[in-house]
Amino acid sequence: MNGDYEAMSKRQSITLIGAGVVGAVLLIFGIVWSTVIFDRFEKVPSDLNRVVDLDGTYTVVDTSFTDQLTGNATIAGLLESGALSQLTANPAITGLLGNPALGALIANPEIIGLISDPAVMQLLGSPELAALLGNPVVLGALADPAVIGGLSDPATLAALATANPTLAAVFADPSTLAILTDPTFAGLVTSGALTTLMASPEILGLLGDPAVVAALANPVVGALIADPAALGLLLDPRTTAILASPADLPTIEIPVNIHRIREGLEVVGDNLSIRERITTTNTATDGGVPGFEPTDLTLLVDRSTKIYVEGTEGGRKGQWGLPFHTSKTTPYSSWISAASQTFDAVFEAEDKTLGLDTYRFAVDVTNAPMGVNDPATGLPLVFDTHTVIWVEPNTGAGVDATVQDTVSALAPDGTKYVRFANDLKYRDTTVLALVDEADNNKDKLKVYGTILPWASGIVGAVILALSAIVGLMIRRGGREQSA
Repeated sequence: MNGDYEAMSKRQSITLIGAGVVGAVLLIFGIVWSTVIFDRFEKVPSDLNRVVDLDGTYTVVDTSFTDQLTGNATIAGLLESGALSQLTANPAITGLLGNPALGALIANPEIIGLISDPAVMQLLGSPELAALLGNPVVLGALADPAVIGGLSDPATLAALATANPTLAAVFADPSTLAILTDPTFAGLVTSGALTTLMASPEILGLLGDPAVVAALANPVVGALIADPAALGLLLDPRTTAILASPADLPTIEIPVNIHRIREGLEVVGDNLSIRERITTTNTATDGGVPGFEPTDLTLLVDRSTKIYVEGTEGGRKGQWGLPFHTSKTTPYSSWISAASQTFDAVFEAEDKTLGLDTYRFAVDVTNAPMGVNDPATGLPLVFDTHTVIWVEPNTGAGVDATVQDTVSALAPDGTKYVRFANDLKYRDTTVLALVDEADNNKDKLKVYGTILPWASGIVGAVILALSAIVGLMIRRGGREQSA
């Protein structure tokens, strides 16, 4: 009996030792996996393939307008000579140029022709003509072809007056008679120009203003009136703003889509090279945006820290993305492309993005020097931004973002003139795809980084403990059997 018991005990001991070894291995595996091995798996995947679309607007300098302004020979000549500044410094002239009736005046070639005749302009500016045209008797008389035919012959007018007592009273006024018998007035009447003017009271009122007449006699004004395109440019409020401040260039807003593709290329050590391609599209025309041609860069990123490696194209540095196990208390130096420099992304709050727990980080910057000057004015360029990103904290993966950047020329008095601005947001389909990807990766981290090592360690510890307990019980039973 003792022999059989000893054989059984020996088999049990071998089994227990084996179980204990398995338990120890599982326990050690759990500890080593979680402390040494797993962190080697927390890396940017070598097969990275991520597509992001941002929609919004670009605000840029309206070069089409500034090109028109600088390309107009009349405006360019006046600017070069300084005459335009002198012109706009004259209140009478600026009043004329700002008068809505001027547009109607220059649109009428017949009236433009009158302006070039000093005698006509002197006549139109005389108070006597205004009084005459305000007299209904005179106007009635001018409707008579016989009167019109007699304007050039005082004897004929005298005969008409004899036959018409009303006309006799009008012609008795020497000033009225002087105008009626003035060859310039006769020319206006017989050509029909006076009828045209009387049909446009706003123009007639304009030409009846002595200050306007004096302004129209200015050769610079004459050059502008002779070039309707130049006058139109000068009357544009955008030109007025530029003349008041050469830095106040006009801007336009363009609807855009930014399409960005990032693909993993090659792993060297712990560094991953990433090909980044960006295309900017004007969504109103489905064409490109001048000055924002497609880019194709190779970025070099540390797979573990997600920091740009020195030497990456474009001189980028700082964080390519926020790291694994993102901290609320750590500001992360992040590359902002519009400024070509890094700024700190700071934790703001915990949020949910499509049901996924996220951290909201923001980059807030005001008047950051860009180190270059505005080519148009020589003023220093400064950068403002309010960029918000939402990241899944375990993976550090960005799942949503809004971007509001502004590049401005900063005047000595603190006034800022926008040279470029954007207002962008991740497209809804992009957010959905990134949330799904981050959620899956978070679950993988949880399974392989927490559940697997803990389960292995706990199971190993239990097996090891049970082996020890059973071994003690068998040993105690053996001692009792021997006794």
